[in-house]
Amino acid sequence: MNHITLISDWQLNEPYVAMFKGRIISQIPDVQFFDLTHSIDVLNVNKTAFLLKSAYSSFPEGTVHLILTGVSDSIPQNPLVVQLNGHFFIGIDNGILPLMFSDEIDGRIRVFTLEEGGLLSKMISLARICLLESWETQTEPFPNPKRKLPFSADYFQNRNMLNGMVVYIDEQANVLTNIPVAMFRKYVNLNNFRAKIGTTVVTRFHEKYMEDDEPYFLPNSLGVMEIAVYSGRLAILARWQKDTSVEIECDVK
Repeated sequence: MNHITLISDWQLNEPYVAMFKGRIISQIPDVQFFDLTHSIDVLNVNKTAFLLKSAYSSFPEGTVHLILTGVSDSIPQNPLVVQLNGHFFIGIDNGILPLMFSDEIDGRIRVFTLEEGGLLSKMISLARICLLESWETQTEPFPNPKRKLPFSADYFQNRNMLNGMVVYIDEQANVLTNIPVAMFRKYVNLNNFRAKIGTTVVTRFHEKYMEDDEPYFLPNSLGVMEIAVYSGRLAILARWQKDTSVEIECDVK
């Protein structure tokens, strides 16, 4: 079975996702699709990179991840591919691949130039080659991909502060930060910290969803810290938006 994930800003109120899957099925046998999401904000490369980087390792090695945010046949580009950790990532030169992996992919991004036709047809052909053929012989090095600044969390030892941001708010108004769980556990005194998110102060931590009248941090299955409130829509109540800063005083004296 050949595994392909799809992530895009195409939405689902039009038939384009289904049509694209139909085109893939006609070229790649025994394919199984996994839709990560098609509800990315238009051209939001940061959210795309964050969600795919958080989710891809849940799939078996050899999976091809098609990154369709900002992609259409009207774009005069050739698709890029990088193989990392046993997975293939196919997208375009819009900064998503360097955002996901930073220096890990230096010198490893390749471009597919052997196929005529529109961009989507080229991406499908490249996916087929990655799954069924020798992809390295049909691609060329792409040494200077477009780069965007990574949205990483930072720890400042001199102030004992951990700074991050809100990177994703889902339809239930659950709030995900860009702070890795491991970083949070390493630097934050779970029993005595103070976080400021917008005008809201959070001082609580739970290992899982709990009945608590106050907002609290908890580990999310994507490997980052979530901020929640029991049976509430915290982002709406607090008027948080994407890119709202998260400033954590790691050990309150």
